[in-house]
Order: sequence, then C-alpha cells, then structure tokens
Amino acid sequence: HRPEIAALINLGNAWFGVVDVVTDTVVGTATHMVGGSAGGNNGLDLAKWKDLPVVKLLLVPTVPLATVAVVCAPIVVGVLIVGIPFLLPLLLLLLSITLTIGTLSSALYFSTRQGRTKLHHLLEPMYLTFLTTHSGQRIIYDVGPRPSPQSLAKAVLPTGMIGKLVTSLLIDFIGSASYLIPLLGEAFDLTWAPTSMILVGALYDDIMPNLKYVALMEELLPLTDWIPSAMLGWVREFGPGILEEWRGRVQGMKTAGRREKEALVHMMR
Repeated sequence: HRPEIAALINLGNAWFGVVDVVTDTVVGTATHMVGGSAGGNNGLDLAKWKDLPVVKLLLVPTVPLATVAVVCAPIVVGVLIVGIPFLLPLLLLLLSITLTIGTLSSALYFSTRQGRTKLHHLLEPMYLTFLTTHSGQRIIYDVGPRPSPQSLAKAVLPTGMIGKLVTSLLIDFIGSASYLIPLLGEAFDLTWAPTSMILVGALYDDIMPNLKYVALMEELLPLTDWIPSAMLGWVREFGPGILEEWRGRVQGMKTAGRREKEALVHMMR
C-alpha cells in the first residue's frame, strides 16, 4: 500500500479496536447490572440480553423522542407553512445540525462489529470493482504516479446515459443551491467551484474539454449559478443520439402509415 493508505488502515484498525473495547465494556456492565438486579426468576433472561444487538440499546431514548416528534409534527408543519420565509435561516441551521448528528451517529454505528459487517457486505463489491481500474490500483498501491483527482472521479462516476443524467442534475442542483442563502451562498461557491470543475471534467472531458472551465467560472462569478454546465455536457453527448432515434421512429411511423394507406387503396381497387 501507499504510505498514506497504510496510515489510514492503521488508524482505522486502532479506532475499531477502541470502539470494540468500549462496546464490550458497556454491554458487559449492562449485563452485570441487569443480572445483579434481576435475581431469581423475576429478572430478564441473561442469554437473550447477551445476544441483544448494541444498536437496540438506542431504543431507550429513541422511542419517547419519536413519540413526541409524531405528536408535534402537525403543529410544526403548520408553523413552517406560515413562517417558512422568515424561518429559512433557522431551518437551514437545524438541518445542518440534524445532518451532523446523523453523520456522527452513523459513523459510530458502522464502527461497531455489527455495523462493520453490514458495511463490508455492502461495499465489498464496489471496492473490488474499484481495484480493477487503473486509477484504483494507482491510488491504493505504490505502482506508479498518483492519479489526478479528475481521473479518480472518472473511475467512480457512472458512464451510462441515465447515470450521467442523475449525476449532472445533482451537480447543477448543488451549484444553484447557493441562492437559498444570499451572500453566504456565494462563499459556498468558492469551495464547490473546484469540485464542480473536477466532476464535470471527469464526466465530459472526452467530448467537451473546455466545459470544466465553464463550470468553474459559473461557480466563481456572482449570479451565474443558474447556468446548467453539467447538463450542457449531457445534452452534447446524448442529445444528438436521442434526436436521431426520435427522427428514425417518426420516419418509421410515416413509412408504416404510407404503406398502410397504399395497401388500403390497393384493396379498394
């Protein structure tokens, strides 16, 4: 492995070891407490408690919180409908906090043994496919110069018409999302601009080499985020084929209609 990849692997193994120790300690302590307080036949079944996944312990705070959320949901929705123009900054802040908490909770869960097992089954096919690519080999193993960010993005981005369509729409949506927060959104464009250039270049550099610079400039310049630079590349790559197929079908329908008309005239004679 490359030195940085080996360092990440060692860091991950150390983190997983810490999580396993903490998890075993928490489960062992909880099992001991339940066993000590249960006593006799009126307690919990310790064998079932030991087999209880750690994630189910989260049900203790989750159930009451979910109940409160369900009860308050109509009230919250009504308030949002009335005051959404005034509450937009607060909503964005709450959304950011929620996403942060969700990300941290997911990272903690997938660091446990059970989470790692599920993540392994989910990501192993994609990881093996990534290793078969030239860029994947060069970024994981020390077999040559490191791949550029664009070549790395090209190795993982879709190549089909629908996959590129969804990716292009997502790129343009993120670029235009800065209009949700006036002034502050332009600061976000400064960080998104190079990312957009890399993604657009990875998708459409073969057919429009200069499109990535258009994507960069439309993110950097003010009031130009409405330009769908990624979708321009998609239209350039797949638009002519779609139009040609449509023309062929229309021509086929005209030909079939003309033949039916000639056959009908022939029968009438």
